[in-house]
Amino acid sequence: MIVSILALLRVRSDDPTLAIAQQAALSKQIPLMYFILLVNTWGVAATHLHAAPPLLTITFPLLMTLVCGVRMFYWWNRNDRLKPDAAKAIAELRRTNRISWVLAALFALWGISLAPYGDSFMQSHVAFYMGITVIGCIFCLTHLLSAAMAVTLVVNITFIAYFGLTGNEIFIAMAIDVGLVSVAMLLVLWVQYRDFTHLITSRRELELKKNVLEEREVQLIIEQKQTQALSDENKRLANIDSLTNLSNRRFFFSKLNEAEIRLQKGGADFHIGLIDLDGFKPVNDLYGHKVGDDLLIELAARLAQVCRGRALVARLGGDEFAILMETSDSAVATELADDIGHACRQPFTISDTVVEIGASIGISSSELCVEASRGLYEQADYALYHAKRNARGCAVAFSHEHYVSLSRLTVIERAFRDASIDRDISLDFQPIYDLHCNEVVAFEALARWRHPDLGFISPAEFIPAAERLGYINHLSRVLLGKALKETTTWPDHIGLSFNLSARDIASNDQALRIMSIIAESGVRPDRIDLEITETALLSDLERAQAIAQGFISAGMGVSLDDFGTGFSSLTHLHSMPLTNIKIDRSFVTAIDKNPASAKIVKSLVRMAFDMNLKCIVEGVETSMELDVIRELGGCFVQGYHLSKPLSASDARQLASGNQAHASSAR
Repeated sequence: MIVSILALLRVRSDDPTLAIAQQAALSKQIPLMYFILLVNTWGVAATHLHAAPPLLTITFPLLMTLVCGVRMFYWWNRNDRLKPDAAKAIAELRRTNRISWVLAALFALWGISLAPYGDSFMQSHVAFYMGITVIGCIFCLTHLLSAAMAVTLVVNITFIAYFGLTGNEIFIAMAIDVGLVSVAMLLVLWVQYRDFTHLITSRRELELKKNVLEEREVQLIIEQKQTQALSDENKRLANIDSLTNLSNRRFFFSKLNEAEIRLQKGGADFHIGLIDLDGFKPVNDLYGHKVGDDLLIELAARLAQVCRGRALVARLGGDEFAILMETSDSAVATELADDIGHACRQPFTISDTVVEIGASIGISSSELCVEASRGLYEQADYALYHAKRNARGCAVAFSHEHYVSLSRLTVIERAFRDASIDRDISLDFQPIYDLHCNEVVAFEALARWRHPDLGFISPAEFIPAAERLGYINHLSRVLLGKALKETTTWPDHIGLSFNLSARDIASNDQALRIMSIIAESGVRPDRIDLEITETALLSDLERAQAIAQGFISAGMGVSLDDFGTGFSSLTHLHSMPLTNIKIDRSFVTAIDKNPASAKIVKSLVRMAFDMNLKCIVEGVETSMELDVIRELGGCFVQGYHLSKPLSASDARQLASGNQAHASSAR
């Protein structure tokens, strides 16, 4: 039923002869419809000229006169044109159908907008206008049933809804009357349209009977060829990336699946490679997406030339590409990957701008994959991840060591998915001391995870895994909740230092969640210090600045962790809203034997003092290092010489002033 009704609201495209006949009939009727519409519109506007705003009585009628005049001239002019072909006729009918919805809605809303103004006679005029106008439009659109129904539905629903809800018995009666009359007229219109359709169909059948059998066969052959050509073209387009004209993601995975099937039947091994561009995002950000697209087009041409006769190359999306190599020789696959990397590193000239990028590549071989083709793709993706992380700009082949790591990652991912990590993960707390009073002033929370099967998993393993799998935000919230719960057991003067990941400050929503967790914990914000790294700032400095300022405005501290190790730490120190800096342990190790390190630390301590920032020195592991830090003016320190990370209970005892335990911890 619903499908049949929806069909009545659409223009038929299955009968070209009918479409041409409809257009010819409408060419004579639609200009008259616009004439009726404009005459009635200006009649209503004139009676409301002194009662309604000029926007409704002058501006809107003038605008609609212009629109209707253009359409009227267009349809008048069609009488002087040659008979259109079916495609143009169908397109014109569809356009008319769409315009009917829009104009009906505009005129109906205009009429309803005028209704509140003036006395009851003027309101009756509006009701008469809407009723008589829709009747006139229905008759003028007799040969386009979908447009006539559109006008009737839009105007009548608006009319009946408005006047039927006024509470005025006369208007309610008019609404019911107009509704019933419109239904009857639509039934009449449907009968006329059906008869018109049957008439056109009969004429077409008579004409078809006059054609000889040979002509029909020729036409059939032509149509078959056109259909085949269209099918071939659609198939080609479905497998081609529209920007680069390389194979697309769909085609690549279909070929990968075919290679897997051949391998299962005893075919040769093969390799796949995933290519991710290095430095493409800055090009997009600096020069715009047009230059970025041109760069991808030129790069695709290079890849096609390098891979010609050697591998299938496809664009998976964005700046990701893939290759499928029908070879079992790992040396051949590596050589091709190196050639691709070399081609990507060559400068590009785009719109008189020289652009340089690189490419990291992950390669996997079907020899090491005992699973389906999706497993082979995941292995290449894992190799690409290692290339991006450890050998940017180079090719990394998936190895047995990677297989072991990926198996561990699968177990880790399962723990993330089933949330068992929320139960198993815990926190250690490393004290931060004030050298002036020789007391603990804060604890840094450090994540510790002991998996039931894998045993102890280092943060250096599960934190990057959480970032790669998209679970880092959830993990940060879980750890922050645990840390705050423990903080409530410490004296009020002892603070908490908590590390945030890059993704924690890449989203306003995530920052708000963190602030909400802190607010609900009952811990005073001034006891909390949130640590961020320079790496976290590089992705979006402006957003990081705004989020850090929000934390500070809420009363929390913000520290720049591992200060001095980044290439632009001083720039970030100047531009970021901060309360603390943490000097990286690389400057502290053997500081008593390295005058250069001592000078650097002294300068950083002095600079922090001048900028009214608290300076914390990390990684103090010997008494000699501690003495040098004290001589250089350092105040806040942490490191194994003072205390290793403590369990929650040990940290609680140290915080409560258990000196015996504190001495033991040192």
